[in-house]
Amino acid sequence: MMDEDFEVVRGSDNIFADLGFADAATRQMKAQLAAEIIIALDRRKLTVREAGQLTGVAAADISRIRNADLGRFTIDRLVKVLAHLDRKVELRVVKVHRNGTEGGPKRMSA
Repeated sequence: MMDEDFEVVRGSDNIFADLGFADAATRQMKAQLAAEIIIALDRRKLTVREAGQLTGVAAADISRIRNADLGRFTIDRLVKVLAHLDRKVELRVVKVHRNGTEGGPKRMSA
């Protein structure tokens, strides 16, 4: 049995922020959109080629999405791919307090 001290640190809801990326919010949004694209493709059992024809995106770009190689994609482009897959994107903006929590003040019960 190892007897090493370690510290458990709770991360944020954004792995990219935890890793120190300056564009963490954009990277997270792209990853979430790509995940939804992959889910839609899998549910329809579309090949890369079929997905490319349906969405108007090159098959190579569909492969890039599947491999989470999202550097060439804008958020707008990923949203358009989802639209071609009959998926609607909704955006929610929340206020984040300085302590990292969302929304209004928390009430505590006595």
